[in-house]
Amino acid sequence: MRKSVFILLLLLNLSFGFSQANLLNTTSSYELEEVSKLQEDMESKPLDYAKVNDEDIVFSFTTWEVIDLNERVNFPFLFPIDIYSVTPDRKPLIYHLIEGVRSFEFPAYFNDTFTEEISDEEFENIQVYKVLKPGVDADGITEGKEHFDIAGSWRAHLETLGYEFPEEEWVNFDPSSAEFLELEDNAKVVEYQRKWNAAAASVMPDTDFNSAEFEYSDVRKYIIKGVWYFDRVFTELKFRPIAIGPIALSAEDKFEQTNDDSGSSDDSGDDGGFGAFFDDEPEEEVAESEEDPETDSFDDMANDEPAVDSDKEYTPMFWIFYPEARQILSKAYAFNQKNMSKPFSFDRLINARRFSGTIYKEANVYQDRNIRDYISKNALMQLLESDRIKEKIRNKEQDMWSY
Repeated sequence: MRKSVFILLLLLNLSFGFSQANLLNTTSSYELEEVSKLQEDMESKPLDYAKVNDEDIVFSFTTWEVIDLNERVNFPFLFPIDIYSVTPDRKPLIYHLIEGVRSFEFPAYFNDTFTEEISDEEFENIQVYKVLKPGVDADGITEGKEHFDIAGSWRAHLETLGYEFPEEEWVNFDPSSAEFLELEDNAKVVEYQRKWNAAAASVMPDTDFNSAEFEYSDVRKYIIKGVWYFDRVFTELKFRPIAIGPIALSAEDKFEQTNDDSGSSDDSGDDGGFGAFFDDEPEEEVAESEEDPETDSFDDMANDEPAVDSDKEYTPMFWIFYPEARQILSKAYAFNQKNMSKPFSFDRLINARRFSGTIYKEANVYQDRNIRDYISKNALMQLLESDRIKEKIRNKEQDMWSY
């Protein structure tokens, strides 16, 4: 009996151990609020952006930043990943983005120019990891990619299953064809492969795939596209977020993590024991950053071949037009470690730039190319180039006050 009471008290402590509304005023456990902040005290709507006339913009720069959730300062965007261990009003950012799309508050897109909207069915499929089984020769079972080998191409097999191909460009680049293998545009490789995978998943049986459900802990990074501009009316440099997108584990990485039986994680590091969640840029990146910068000049780096996975690494699950999501994010609260009774809304965190972001791309004459496309295999030089872009924007503002 005593043991049961102890377990009950422990569970209550875990459930209500966070700062709760009315916790200090109530005298009965039955009157405890299930939220950390009373609804009437919350922000009702986001602060309106100031009207900006085009003629008042002296200069502007468009940048893409990556928010790495492995950094402690960005933890409020990631946690809680187990939403049932905290009060019901505490959810991670990805929860609000997904629910906003599901409840038709705002649409999701495949690109950051908002020209390719994701349908409801496609959006649900995004949240299910599916990888074609490689198949095992001579095992008496034909499954997964073996079907394409037997048919000679992806298209031949999918047509036998009744798939009707649209008249679009990606159809001309069968993943098993030489044309697809010779594609040099990494962005198109990722886009075309995604569409072929979606086509296969729509007609091939589940037995041909390894499947797993999306989890909040699968989110590794966020991408924010924004515009820096100097407003001559307010005489200051401002930042306006335009688009946001979550980057999650790829299907291959998801199954590799699931099938890893080592179960080892280093809890002694500075990550507070969360190292098991963040293992997507390991030793390879460290080894690259330790290269002697004097052995390779910056000019030589600019002529290197682009990194093969640069587009894949910075390809979000979906894109959201940020102004459309502000109504939802202004009522979605992140944990405030300095004052639990005063949480910040995600909209406030993003607009106030209370996160650590690294610029990985800027709008430029080279088709908005990624930094890794012209500085590859050297993490240190990539960071220095990111800092150079930041300094360029800051210096542009300082120049406005030079006489």
